[in-house]
Amino acid sequence: MLMERLFSAGIMKMGPSRVDAARQVGVFNPGVVAGLPELRAAEMEKLRWLEGEWSYQNVVPATSASPAYSDVGSARYAFNAQTKWICVVSPAGDETPHITFDPFSRQWIYLLMNGAYGILRSGAGWTGEAIEFTGLMTMIGENCEWRMTWTRNGADQFSFINEERNEDGSWSYIDQWRFERKT
Repeated sequence: MLMERLFSAGIMKMGPSRVDAARQVGVFNPGVVAGLPELRAAEMEKLRWLEGEWSYQNVVPATSASPAYSDVGSARYAFNAQTKWICVVSPAGDETPHITFDPFSRQWIYLLMNGAYGILRSGAGWTGEAIEFTGLMTMIGENCEWRMTWTRNGADQFSFINEERNEDGSWSYIDQWRFERKT
């Protein structure tokens, strides 16, 4: 059980409640969580280059049911210092959490929650200028296992390739998104 694992590992211990010091509840062990905010901040710095305005092109190959096509648009990303997330910023200025680093699991988390729903994770993190996220995704009502590989191509370009897992365990290409920083 989760709580048993957290207490057995020493991540949590019994201590006073924040709202009622006379009540003993499960609290984080300060010795274990010390340094985690600094770790998260250092890891998030690796993605601060994403902040700003971007133009994109989404290139989708032909399938047996559809022709190849390319869509274009723009996106804006911002770091929210309060929540510690890189957010997608709507034209109205609303911020939607999108990417963060979880210092407990030492994993990057990629979140989609509008039309496509999923939490993809990257345990390996950044390898050079690339990062691979995997996980379960519901894409416009279709459930699948998803792999998204981001590649940074200098300060002003990046792309990501989306793939889905086949029944035999192999990966099938879905599409590629190419981004260029707006000047």
